Amino acid sequence: MAFRAQFKGLVLTFTAFPPPPKYLKDPVQVEFYVNENTFKERLKLFFIKNQRSRNVIFVWRKCGWDCPKQNHSGHQLNKFDWTPIIWVNRPLPLWGLQVLVAFISFLESMLLVYLGYKGNLWEQLLRVPFMLEMMNTAPFLITVFWAPLRNLFIPVFLNCWLAKHALENMINDLHRAIQRTHSAMFNQVLILVCTLVCLMFTCICGIQHLERAGNNLTLFDSLYFCIVTFSTVGFGDVTPKIWPSQLLVVIMICVALIVLPIQVASGSRRGGAGGS
Repeated sequence: MAFRAQFKGLVLTFTAFPPPPKYLKDPVQVEFYVNENTFKERLKLFFIKNQRSRNVIFVWRKCGWDCPKQNHSGHQLNKFDWTPIIWVNRPLPLWGLQVLVAFISFLESMLLVYLGYKGNLWEQLLRVPFMLEMMNTAPFLITVFWAPLRNLFIPVFLNCWLAKHALENMINDLHRAIQRTHSAMFNQVLILVCTLVCLMFTCICGIQHLERAGNNLTLFDSLYFCIVTFSTVGFGDVTPKIWPSQLLVVIMICVALIVLPIQVASGSRRGGAGGS
């Protein structure tokens, strides 16, 4: 439909166009892909497309099995036997399963280092997730070539921090996908809860293992001690008896006093920004 108007000898023509079709108003999802010319770029594209499913598998894979350990009688504070701390009783089927999982984890870590390499190799090697991965995979691979080390204790319970890191990445990806600012506070609270669970789990497993050379605590006793200690109740009926486990408690309390307030402050800032 056209309209004509005359103003000081000038003829102006206005044309009214029909409204755009409804399908043009719908949001269009635009995806950017890297150039698929090289093998490295194809691998990056594969990890981008399968990031959420890979994180779910990563969380499941990091819930590793800890090996059964030998029980020994208690000793004094400064005189105890390091044998039950350093060596464990690992059956051959369990060792083979742990070696298989360690081999897969090692290959995945090397592949991620290769994909994330941007000219600075030390930046990739000094990352905390990579160092934790090597701490829990390299010893198992060494035991394949050196049989006497098959009963060496390896702190596989530290894999909970890798699972927490993968879960945090998955939550951030989900938050960016749904694009809801009001869910930022919920995501930060969930990450804070995961951090607290990892701290408790690390302390429980570490004390239970170290006290096999001291008070010989059960897993439930370690859980009870950690809950009483972290809640600042402190009954004192269950306590670590040797200095390595006491040192672990001091370290975990210091880590909790540093990490938890930082995450609470970070969650408050993001929650305030999302609410505004």
